[in-house]
Amino acid sequence: MVDNRVALGPSLRRAWVGYQRRMDDAMAAAGFADRGFPDGRVLRMCARSHDVTIAHIGRELGISRQGAAKIVALLEERGYLSVGDSPTNRRDKSVTATPRAIEYLAAQRTAARSIERQLRRELGTEGFEALQRLLDGLGADDDIGLREYLRARTREL
Repeated sequence: MVDNRVALGPSLRRAWVGYQRRMDDAMAAAGFADRGFPDGRVLRMCARSHDVTIAHIGRELGISRQGAAKIVALLEERGYLSVGDSPTNRRDKSVTATPRAIEYLAAQRTAARSIERQLRRELGTEGFEALQRLLDGLGADDDIGLREYLRARTREL
């Protein structure tokens, strides 16, 4: 007998999109309706360190310096980043997270915790733990993080 159920891959993609939509709604409610990709990732880079440059962001994202400069310019226009001369490289720009960026990251953490609590309620303890085991099982043999995976799989244009 043939199993006509949807394969795991499409279900995981739908789940990821559903999670992102919940995150979009929560972030909009927190005053950050302008959330986009890869905003959070860039803001986390800039909030973790004081010596982040546009070139560094490009390397981390696996894109050209010019592509990174466009992303940084958009985040600067929206008040999330400030850009100045790099103290170590006259050809590059230093990028710093603003207080609004720190608020954004705090709202993102709060939203993620809220979504997890809601899923725990919806699935129950056993269901949620089974979901965690499934997801952990899919990645059990991988010691590479998302950042490294994306960097390795991204082709610079």
